[in-house]
Amino acid sequence: MKIAIIGTHSTGKTTLGRMLAEKLKELGYEVNYLNELARECPFPINEATSFEAQKWILDNQFRLEEEMHSTNGFLICDRATLDNFAYMKRVSKGLDIRSYEKKAAEHMSSYDFVFKTKKLNLEAEKDGIRSVNDEFRNEIDNLISKLLKKHKIDYFELYPTVDYEVHLEFILKRLQLSDFCNF
Repeated sequence: MKIAIIGTHSTGKTTLGRMLAEKLKELGYEVNYLNELARECPFPINEATSFEAQKWILDNQFRLEEEMHSTNGFLICDRATLDNFAYMKRVSKGLDIRSYEKKAAEHMSSYDFVFKTKKLNLEAEKDGIRSVNDEFRNEIDNLISKLLKKHKIDYFELYPTVDYEVHLEFILKRLQLSDFCNF
């Protein structure tokens, strides 16, 4: 089963994804976790990103998901192809990116569940990597929402809270784990 946690940066995706992975492991499931690839990108990210950087991120997202996905367990993705594409769209001025958009949107059907974090009116925590610029975060959040709507992607929007236990409970209820019990 493949699960994507999407949304603009600094909205708790990584924290939630790791909590979900740990909970599933506690329940006896095999779990792979794909970290947000922007943190590994060899090119500048955030407001200074380039098309080259976003292509690197998107291409590696496709490749690593394919390598890591197992039919016997869970793959939890800290981001999905469509929200990675939102960052590419932002910097693609004048470039024909329709093929990237099509591939990213079509790939969204490979996720069994997509959960979108909600950007709250809270300051982002400085982690030394991701931008805390609220205007930039809002721009990406809006792009993601427009892309989800444009491509009619099914997803669950998480409650507007920083209580990750609420999010975890919400996700676990949607997964109906008894359907996937192998023990």
